[in-house]
Amino acid sequence: MALEDIVKRIKEKVSQEVEKIKQEADREGEEIIKKAKQEADRVKDELIKKATEEGEGERQRRLMRTRSEERKKILAFKRELIDKVFRQAKERLDNLSEEEYLKWSERLLLSNIDSGKEEILVSPRDKDLMERILIEGLDKKETRFLPELNEKERGFIIRKEGVQIDYTFSSLFSYLEDELEIEVARILFGS
Repeated sequence: MALEDIVKRIKEKVSQEVEKIKQEADREGEEIIKKAKQEADRVKDELIKKATEEGEGERQRRLMRTRSEERKKILAFKRELIDKVFRQAKERLDNLSEEEYLKWSERLLLSNIDSGKEEILVSPRDKDLMERILIEGLDKKETRFLPELNEKERGFIIRKEGVQIDYTFSSLFSYLEDELEIEVARILFGS
């Protein structure tokens, strides 16, 4: 499976995840925005009363600060929702079924192993699984699986001919997060 297919599949999963939590996010967002507006209205009314006594200039400065604080709260909430979307998508990716994980790994491993002298860095929990893929798919006795990645890391790194190819989920997801953040924000909050 080509990297573009992987990227497309991950994008589809992220998009599906975004749609699933969009309703929840909209509901939570409306409630937070409603509360923020109520609080802003209360503060605004209080400020207007005080500003009338203190003068028009002071009232304008306080009103601008209140609006600025309201915008900051809304932006912080939006940032929190975007982070939540990506956290949930990453959790789902990290918890792929063994069958899905095997299919994904097998395609990438078999398409990137050509000399049989490659080193495949994996997590200790995936070492036996990855060796099984290689044994079933290729007869390359010199390829070695090294359990050098973090225990929680999924995916692998291929070392061959002085080059490292990083197919770890954290690396792929980091790339996709940078690529999809604006799109996720548009889906969650509109343009």
